Amino acid sequence: MRVEVYDVDDKAEIKNLRKQEFIGAANFMMHDLIRASSQCLKLQLTDKGKKAGGVTLQVEQYDKSLSSNEAMLTIEALDVKIKSAYFYRLLRSDVSNSFFPVYQSESIRCNKGVIRWHYVKIPTATLFRDDETKLLKIELYEYSSDGNHKFLASNEFKFADLAWNYSWKSPIGKIQFRDVVVEKRASFLDYMFGGCEICLAIAVDFTSSNGDPSFKNSLHYIESTTNPYMKAIQAIGEILQVYDSDKKIPVFGFGAKLPDFDTTSHCFALNGDIFNPEINGIGGVLETYQKNLSKLKFSEPSNFAEVIRYIGDCAQWHLTSKYYYSYFVLLIITDGQISDMDETTDEIVRCSNLPLSIIITGVGDRNFSDMDCLDADTNPLRSKKLGRFSTRDIVQFVPFDKFKDDPHELAKETLAELPKQLVDYMTAMMISTVAPTTHKNGDFYASMASKLLSTFKNTPEEKNASELIEAGFPVKDMRLIKKAIRTGYQNQLNNNKCVAYSQS
Repeated sequence: MRVEVYDVDDKAEIKNLRKQEFIGAANFMMHDLIRASSQCLKLQLTDKGKKAGGVTLQVEQYDKSLSSNEAMLTIEALDVKIKSAYFYRLLRSDVSNSFFPVYQSESIRCNKGVIRWHYVKIPTATLFRDDETKLLKIELYEYSSDGNHKFLASNEFKFADLAWNYSWKSPIGKIQFRDVVVEKRASFLDYMFGGCEICLAIAVDFTSSNGDPSFKNSLHYIESTTNPYMKAIQAIGEILQVYDSDKKIPVFGFGAKLPDFDTTSHCFALNGDIFNPEINGIGGVLETYQKNLSKLKFSEPSNFAEVIRYIGDCAQWHLTSKYYYSYFVLLIITDGQISDMDETTDEIVRCSNLPLSIIITGVGDRNFSDMDCLDADTNPLRSKKLGRFSTRDIVQFVPFDKFKDDPHELAKETLAELPKQLVDYMTAMMISTVAPTTHKNGDFYASMASKLLSTFKNTPEEKNASELIEAGFPVKDMRLIKKAIRTGYQNQLNNNKCVAYSQS
């Protein structure tokens, strides 16, 4: 095994280690770490034979039975006399009762004798390995802009103690733990077992950069009975359609001219029926692809935005219907060329608030750097048009040629981010793992919209209520919903199964 340490000089290129400053490296055998005293191994870093500091490795057995619950708490300092900036670190203990850090807060300056650090969410498996009696430690520091922070004091406690308004008298004032709760975080399978519907859609790149399909150098050229696009549709489509209960898959094309049309279409139904673009199963998708390939005239430019907008609108519509317990997965198969990067970014950022994930599969050996940018694992996408960042990562890029000969790795890469993306969305929207039922007096959303408008009619909140309805009832800001509850619709909310509102 080998561990390398870098000083990050360029955060925008954090994946490109050649653009970072190499500090040093150390080699070790895994059994050295396993057999190390207290499972702690200290290594000497070297760079070109010269000593470059040290690194300490701590090993723990990974326990799959540990929950995905999250501990949430607020820490504040009261009666602070010295006006300075402070931060704290939370540390957990290991099997030898040694401590190592799991969280460091932001530095906050004292305001009128009070320091209130930001609300913290930490997985319980990270904080105390799901054992509330494990020893924890809080360390308090005075912030310094030169990095030489001053250690002030520390205190040991157990998470179980926090249920009793735990406090600690520190050198700067009283440290108070507040709003301590443990939230059960549902898993991807919880939602699947609860009845969540996965709606798979596929979009295929028919732009001229793929080459004329009648020539062998084209990615769409069918040799014998298949081509790279068909292989990608079959391999990745079969992985994803497992989660689509009805196997009716809307399939679209982009970047081609349709028969009898002289303009390039950036979103057309592959079966020719834009009002009903669904095709039965992956086998039907391949059959329809082969049947219509020769009818299309490959063109340019290569635009992704329109097809993402279409699927995003479908997801938006489902939010305001009785089918809102659905989650969309758009599979885009492309050669990697894109002409509308800004517009595509805008649509991805817009859709980050919707029940949608996008899996981009690259076929061929072209440059996929733009696809990596859209993946945004490190730096969130920012829309210049909308003036905001993506609220969550919804894009996963899969280079098909890299994994096409290993079905296991292909499946692993395809599903690498989808479960987390779905759970992140459901959690943010406070949606239960149990599928809701339709309201007995008709569609709940229509009823709720009517109630909201009547509640806030001729009030300053009327405009906000309308915007809430048009946005599909986003549950991030529940102010209006809570006000509706207070004005007499408590039973309306509790009698139905829409946990997104009743829990709030």
